[in-house]
Amino acid sequence: MNVLVTGASGQIGSYVLELLSEEHNVVGVDLKHYPFGEEFVDMVVTGDLRSYFTVREMVEKVDAVIHLAAQVSVERSWMDPVYDAKNNIISTINLLKASSESKVKKFIYISSAAVYGNPLYVPIDENHPTNPISPYGVSKLAGEHYVKIYIEKMHVNIVRPFNVYSERMDPRNPYSGVIAKFIERAKKGLPPVIYGDGEQTRDFIHARDVAMAIKAVLDEGRNGEVYNIGTGKETSILELAKMVMEAFRIDEEPVFDKEREGDIMRSCADISKTRALGFEPKTELASFIKDFMTI
Repeated sequence: MNVLVTGASGQIGSYVLELLSEEHNVVGVDLKHYPFGEEFVDMVVTGDLRSYFTVREMVEKVDAVIHLAAQVSVERSWMDPVYDAKNNIISTINLLKASSESKVKKFIYISSAAVYGNPLYVPIDENHPTNPISPYGVSKLAGEHYVKIYIEKMHVNIVRPFNVYSERMDPRNPYSGVIAKFIERAKKGLPPVIYGDGEQTRDFIHARDVAMAIKAVLDEGRNGEVYNIGTGKETSILELAKMVMEAFRIDEEPVFDKEREGDIMRSCADISKTRALGFEPKTELASFIKDFMTI
């Protein structure tokens, strides 16, 4: 199968590119060069998905599209919602239109748990109401609606990853996730900074596991279905901070700062549907943090 992976130089996209290349003819596209291994560099071309002509050329002779490319920062989406929409909505529309015209057979759209907003119940299943509370969440949900109207033209699926981490996190990025920020401070011998009381929970999943779930959806997903990608386990921010401090032997208390506006209190995925495809997360968060010290 000929597969196009957009956002292939990103944290999740790079693992998807590498995993699928074991069985398929894979090409990636991104705005930046592939940074994670020379053997994959030639598989990724630079291109801007906001240009329809670029997209049309990319999807020719492609059997499946895995659409990961996106502006992924909630903070940046508030600072520049127009930039967020151009990257997350226009690019998706271009890909859907071009893929349909090129007779692409399968299209998998990587959305986000941000579409759920403040959960009404936990764990969150795929039927949970969608009520995003940021421009980023709105743009990802808009992409989902565009995907759904192509259900008669292609085999389409939507996946919603929860909080993703890996060795490929970039702590230099001001929009990096909480794990990257905690570890970056720990490397300097500093305790984590927690906003609020630390009782907020998240479902942390390794990007390699996300790639495995996406492969399961590509192989076994039913047309039009939505799939959560997580571990099904809640971890509080305070628990995470303690894991990091223990691993890095920081004998201090975390630094507590004021609660951030709009911060969701609880988040955890119901992954029953994805498990039914044969997916099972493998990476344990505590083990990853301990191993990270040797990276």
